[in-house]
Amino acid sequence: MFNTNLNTEANDMFITSHLGAKQLPGIVQSCLNVATTTPMKDMLLLSVLTNCAYALPAMRCHHGQPRHSYGPDLMTMVLAPAASGKGIMNYGRRLLRSIEGEHGKQVYIPANASSAALMALMERFGGRGIIMATEMDTLSQTLRSSYGQFSDVIRCLFEHETIAQLRRQNNEFIEITDPHVSMLLSGTYNQLIPLLKSRENGLMSRFLCYVVTDRADFMDEVWDSDNDNDNANDNDNYAEWDRAAEQIGALYLQQVNSYYPCYFSFTDAQRQQIKRMFRAEYDNYAAAYGVEFDQTLKRMPVIMKRIGMVLTGLRLDPNRPLPERVECSEDDFRTVMLMGHKLLMHAAATYDLLPTTSTPSPVAPSGSLLQKQFLDSLPEKFSKHDAEQLADTLGVSVKTMNRWLTNYVESNNLQRVRQGEYQKIIRQIA
Repeated sequence: MFNTNLNTEANDMFITSHLGAKQLPGIVQSCLNVATTTPMKDMLLLSVLTNCAYALPAMRCHHGQPRHSYGPDLMTMVLAPAASGKGIMNYGRRLLRSIEGEHGKQVYIPANASSAALMALMERFGGRGIIMATEMDTLSQTLRSSYGQFSDVIRCLFEHETIAQLRRQNNEFIEITDPHVSMLLSGTYNQLIPLLKSRENGLMSRFLCYVVTDRADFMDEVWDSDNDNDNANDNDNYAEWDRAAEQIGALYLQQVNSYYPCYFSFTDAQRQQIKRMFRAEYDNYAAAYGVEFDQTLKRMPVIMKRIGMVLTGLRLDPNRPLPERVECSEDDFRTVMLMGHKLLMHAAATYDLLPTTSTPSPVAPSGSLLQKQFLDSLPEKFSKHDAEQLADTLGVSVKTMNRWLTNYVESNNLQRVRQGEYQKIIRQIA
């Protein structure tokens, strides 16, 4: 079972480096071989999951009180320096080639569409599709234009809420009920603020965010190569993607031909683990950010369920009838828990890039995220000397460290056992 004690988890922000060799569904694992670095594998994983959500139209889950029905659709945003390998996310489109080609479905909605064009396309696509932009400026410009005010549309898409629009030109009324649209955006730090404006913008909490904080190494692949082995590896990778696309096409047919939905759920034991994880995460992030981060914390369990739906759906046998109910496997649950923990760190990094109300120049993630990493890295019991050594390693001054310790004691995340001795307060939920 997954250990939810944050202190036992590695404190880097990578995802795929912590996944077992056979932990992911075979379709997904085979696709990651084209990536040459861990950040590129992470970005490719997110692209694969977001694109594959489209191929699982019958998957559903319940969440919240009163219960709300969600599909697997994901809204993904990747931030990285220029020339850091973000383009690898375009590979995810290859997985839907069979759906676009053999089954003639139109899948992708251009990010530069006006709000009227977006509504028209969604209506033509049956309320389903993927908005994909490898440069977030494209969507930002659309949102800024007088014809592209569909920030409210994006908010509705997360909840599958009905979207309605009246066109003034010909008095035409368009209504789309239960829309299922995924989004896959990527861009640089500088492209974030024009899109989201500030921390108060509720759009950010609806996105699965991933931030690449390190500059990519120089890649030898920029040189032309006539090496037959390199060409053979490329062909093998493309063949893997073609096989995966055929499997995705078969799963899509199974789902669209079903007369009933397939409901996904966690087991009772898994639900208890998620509760324990989020109680600890909630307290940690509340101490670092306050109530402003609440909306991100409250929407992350929905995102985790959607990831679980995609992973589970990709394991279904397309040659058998679609089951009415499926539970998350232990392998997929470990992936969901790991991704939930890591994606909260990335959400905090994205949050650090956004201003409160002003618009400063964005910098690499730091600040409150570093404060949380400091707490996560401390052992369950530690001395002030231990904290000072860790602070020195992280480049944090003793004055700042003392302020953090005081804040964590006051917020009941730490207990001062005796002078110079501390202990973490681990909350458990029965």
